[in-house]
Amino acid sequence: MQRRDVDDVNASAERARCCGTGRLLRAPGEHQLVGRRAIANGPRVPAPSLAEGTFTRLRHMLIVGEVRPGQQMTLGVLARLLGTSPTPVRDALSRLAAADALRQSRELGVIVPILGAAELEELHRLRIAVEGLAFANAAEMNRKADWRAFKLLHTDICRAAETARAVQFASAVWALRAALLGLSEPSVLSMFVDRIWCRFGPTFTQKAENPDTRREMTMRLGDIVEAIGQRDPSKAERAVIAEIDGCGLYRTLDVSQDLPAPPLVPNSASGSVAKGHIQSGAHHV
Repeated sequence: MQRRDVDDVNASAERARCCGTGRLLRAPGEHQLVGRRAIANGPRVPAPSLAEGTFTRLRHMLIVGEVRPGQQMTLGVLARLLGTSPTPVRDALSRLAAADALRQSRELGVIVPILGAAELEELHRLRIAVEGLAFANAAEMNRKADWRAFKLLHTDICRAAETARAVQFASAVWALRAALLGLSEPSVLSMFVDRIWCRFGPTFTQKAENPDTRREMTMRLGDIVEAIGQRDPSKAERAVIAEIDGCGLYRTLDVSQDLPAPPLVPNSASGSVAKGHIQSGAHHV
């Protein structure tokens, strides 16, 4: 990956992280703003374990499509790329396989699934149910400062839509989505959204190879940001449904035309995963 791409992803991640530091916590009869100073003075949060960190990084690879549908995940190469032993990688792959984000084969190892029509329809329905409600709530809860940060993240998407690779575009889209939904903190919502996007992310990024798809997605996300800025829950929900329904994202991939033969992942020849990108993108989720 070029240095500029890494910087763009880092900038999106930082903006997404900052959106979560000024959430309003509602107490009876008052609103309390939690800022950076309160967080800094709070109890220390233990650093994630090696196993959890490895899982987070591999999960992010799936969410932003750093691996493609049909690609094979190899334990040894992944361990070398992530600079860790095979044990945490094996545990992370097992967890992702249990969540249906990966599939295990006796002959080929762990493979990123190519989703069929029934699976894509299920994900389509889940996204409307989960994200539609969540975005409608966000329209009421977010402050003007949050909205300004969302606009900056949308600007990153506009830039990536025209200049970056599909993975960088998907990373920018995920940074905005995570900020809008407040996914920086563990919750039932973040668990559902993560699981949906671990399965859907590789297909989404494959579709984002098409410039027209990127432009339409950028426009739809802009409508969502505008509705949230207007604090209009109904408009936000309609904009989210239009974004989910649009762009032809739920048509099955034509494997013979759209995909190369699945290479080993990741390796220097395929170029589909860059070490710096995985490291910089892990804190999106």
